[in-house]
Amino acid sequence: MSFGQFKGRIIPIYLLVIMLSFTFVPILLLNHGTAHAVDGQVQSRSIQMGDSTPTTSGGTTVYKVTFTPYNVSATTIYGIIVDFCITDPIPGDSCSSSPLTGFSVTASGTIVSGLTGTWIAAAPNSGRTFEYTNATGNSLSSSAAVSFTINAVTNPTASAGTTFYARIFTFNAASGAGSATQWLTTANGSDNTNDYDYGGIALSTAQSIIVTSKVQEQLSFCVYVGSCGTQANVLLGDTHDVLSTTAPSTAAGATYGVFYSLSTNASHGAVVDLKGSTLSSGGNFIPAAGNQYIYNTTGTDFFGLCEYNSALTFGSAPTVAAYYTGTGDGSGTCAANTTDYGAPASLTSIGTSPNYTTFGFNATNTATTYGDQLASIASPGASVNAVVLAAGVNVTQASGVYTTTLQLIATGTY
Repeated sequence: MSFGQFKGRIIPIYLLVIMLSFTFVPILLLNHGTAHAVDGQVQSRSIQMGDSTPTTSGGTTVYKVTFTPYNVSATTIYGIIVDFCITDPIPGDSCSSSPLTGFSVTASGTIVSGLTGTWIAAAPNSGRTFEYTNATGNSLSSSAAVSFTINAVTNPTASAGTTFYARIFTFNAASGAGSATQWLTTANGSDNTNDYDYGGIALSTAQSIIVTSKVQEQLSFCVYVGSCGTQANVLLGDTHDVLSTTAPSTAAGATYGVFYSLSTNASHGAVVDLKGSTLSSGGNFIPAAGNQYIYNTTGTDFFGLCEYNSALTFGSAPTVAAYYTGTGDGSGTCAANTTDYGAPASLTSIGTSPNYTTFGFNATNTATTYGDQLASIASPGASVNAVVLAAGVNVTQASGVYTTTLQLIATGTY
């Protein structure tokens, strides 16, 4: 090969070297510009906010910090710093030019996992930075996640949707170079020579969702014989609606009475009052039973009622026991079945005191503007009750068609 030929080949080689030099130099400069005296970037890192609203809805919240160390072999870590910035999450950049207005952390932390022993919390840089240190250190590895909470954090006051940042650093020295104490000598967070592992995180505040709905006051009251919505027409007597002088009669038919269903969300429950008069025909009337009539007397004039609770599903009619038919020896009584569906109901006889073995009717009280109390429910709930009507006459009772209209009035107490 001649010198000219060799020279012709050397020139392209020089060009190749020069080109490669221009290719690699920027890469080396970039690595130098972000160089850390660290092992590497922490993995699977996150900061979970307990509240994301600006200024934490006027209170404080907690931040849960979680990360996996980068180091492949176990390394003793003596300190962890979480530094919050408004500018960016890049370690080494200044953190003080635009402070997080309103933001602060407190010197309080709680270990969740991955750390052992006594870790001391601090809040340097006027509460912008959270510092967690252990004088004896913990041996951490890339196989074990670290998690702890920063307690009592106040979010920035900036409007919702504002992004801010955090930088996580670990330190493999208790003091001096490589320690959290040495890193903190640069208060604006620009020290990138003393940390061991590192990592950046972005966070954001957000507007809350305000949900409004209404629950109305409710009172549902139905009086019926067969089903709710039907008029309660009661035929009292035998198959021809004739009252007997030999034994008191109750309302005829399979149901033997009237039912009412009551449900309410009133905080103090509801009361049911009875309003009306005794049976009358023209100027004649059948005497009201009062409040102590015992259902075992034959040939005595009276008109009255009793009631009891039903344990059946709300809105359905309970089955009344056979002794309410008034047949046989006339010894049936209006028993107290205190089992109730929903809130317990307290039943009151129509008179001055509860007496569940009587048919009563206090004509004085039932004739007042608001009637006489029949039952009450002390708290929100539902109740199904049966009202059994009964009447008896003696041989001197004047003939006629005797009628009356009774009202049951429910009142909720909210």
